[in-house]
Amino acid sequence: MDKNMHKNDSLILGLWKFHERVGEKELLEVASEWASDGKYIQLYIRKVSKDQLGIGFAYMGDGTKEAHDEYFNKTSDQLKRKFGNDLVGWDIASTSTLIKGF
Repeated sequence: MDKNMHKNDSLILGLWKFHERVGEKELLEVASEWASDGKYIQLYIRKVSKDQLGIGFAYMGDGTKEAHDEYFNKTSDQLKRKFGNDLVGWDIASTSTLIKGF
């Protein structure tokens, strides 16, 4: 492994994906609320498919499966309450090999 690369088991990295009915303004409201949580290292909104948007994030966990599950359950419940079936998917991992940044 390159000297600049390193494994990080504490970061939870991912993307929450939303139906095309959900606009950037709604996602900005959610991401802005999350930004007050100091465990979020990175938050951004981007296109995830032709007409869909998503919230990308890097969240500091503690490297345990319990922390990952707690983050996923808490956040997915919040998003399901707010957006219902307009939360269409996610792509989340808790072990990453970092190349540059962070």
